[in-house]
Amino acid sequence: MKFTVKKGDLTTVPCDALVVGVHAKSKSLPKQISALDRKLGGAITGALAFDDFSGDASQIVWLDKGRTKAKRVLVVGLGPEKDLTMATLRSAAGTALKAAQKAGLRKVALAMADSDDVEARASAVAEGGGLAMYDPAMHKSNSRSRPVTQVTIVTDAEPATVRSGLARGQALAAGTNLARDLVNEPANMLTPTDMAAVAKQMATDHATLKCKVWGPREIEKNKMGGIIGVGRGSAEPSQFIQLEYKPKGKVSSLRKIAFVGKGLTFDTGGISIKPAAGMELMKFDMGGAAAVLGAFKILALLEPKVHVLGYIASAENMPDGKAIKPGDLLTMMSGLTVEVNNTDAEGRLVLADALHYAKQQKPEFIVDAATLTGACMIALGDVACGLMSEDDKLVALIEDASRACDEPVWRLPLQDKHRKKMEGHVADLKNTGPREGGALTAAGFLSRFAEGARWAHLDIAGTVWNEEPEAIAPKGATGYGARLFAAIAEQVANGHR
Repeated sequence: MKFTVKKGDLTTVPCDALVVGVHAKSKSLPKQISALDRKLGGAITGALAFDDFSGDASQIVWLDKGRTKAKRVLVVGLGPEKDLTMATLRSAAGTALKAAQKAGLRKVALAMADSDDVEARASAVAEGGGLAMYDPAMHKSNSRSRPVTQVTIVTDAEPATVRSGLARGQALAAGTNLARDLVNEPANMLTPTDMAAVAKQMATDHATLKCKVWGPREIEKNKMGGIIGVGRGSAEPSQFIQLEYKPKGKVSSLRKIAFVGKGLTFDTGGISIKPAAGMELMKFDMGGAAAVLGAFKILALLEPKVHVLGYIASAENMPDGKAIKPGDLLTMMSGLTVEVNNTDAEGRLVLADALHYAKQQKPEFIVDAATLTGACMIALGDVACGLMSEDDKLVALIEDASRACDEPVWRLPLQDKHRKKMEGHVADLKNTGPREGGALTAAGFLSRFAEGARWAHLDIAGTVWNEEPEAIAPKGATGYGARLFAAIAEQVANGHR
């Protein structure tokens, strides 16, 4: 989808659909839209007078083109002006473009008045539009999806400022949609080796990125017992993917941070096998890894002044004759030993090695993301991801980033007692604890491998997948975490401590 910027009269722009936004309970229309309303014979004010269109957020109404160069006019509600947020604009833009797509309209013109935050508004429109146009039907042989191909922003603002905002929004959508593609991919189309290839290609495409991959030989050599153990039952070789982002120019004084992602491209549960119902969704067990890759795509496009490391532990958890068994012992990269009392608690095992390795690189802090526990889904549903850390300042930074990108987090109370519940019988640790507080005991387990580092854990099990489509997120992968990771990096680049 191509975005362009044009100054001028809304009514003279040739397009398939002309989109304008109106606020609920507004006593008068802005100058730009008021002029359009006159060309439409008062159709906009007329629509606002009826009960079925009040201007509430993301309501829409189609109008006749009147005396304009558009084929049709679409009015989208923005809600009360005092309540307008960038999230509202993202949803409104997404709703409008989806409506245009459904009507078979390819070229859209969208009105945007000048304002103090016009750059942010342009970013929200491009981001919402890019996310709404995402099509998960990547393998359909006869897809009839005909997305909007061109959006012209008609504005009285400075075009360069609007273009800057549009570029930012497109970058955010691109990284999120990459994460969606990866999560939506069937497991036979995205193995650990395939995921490593995606990371390598990103580094080839962007000069600010580097990528190194350890295969089974290097994983064995570095004694990454968690990754070795989890991947042992699969014919697909495990991969440890290492990414690095550095902006152009001098980097010696930049702050360095690290992101870690769980990359289970499929999780059967291993010998502790999962029920058959719903197991097909276990292709999304690499949602944390997808978030890391999507974030690095965004970083490469936006180039914030921060040094970012990324680590992905990728494997398949399968139940063949070589697979680890309940009761087996693993020695992790850190030297800690773990009793495997449930092979379906595999994500924390691969993350443990990745966290230990990340800690050795001495970043300012580490944030990991993982589709880790059903317990977090029970606690928070799909409304927010679980945020667990004992570092209040790091939590504050992540919460600020969450608000900036509109990917919600909710802090859960990680305490020392959660670590104690994970102490083993014949080994240092066991990989599952009691049923109660499962998300927290999992975080307690991980914390043992991040000791000595500032660290936070994001359990994204509930937020990585949509069963019901939304304005800017179709059914399936949400891409959650890509924008959050990127926003965390930008917070650091902007001096947040």
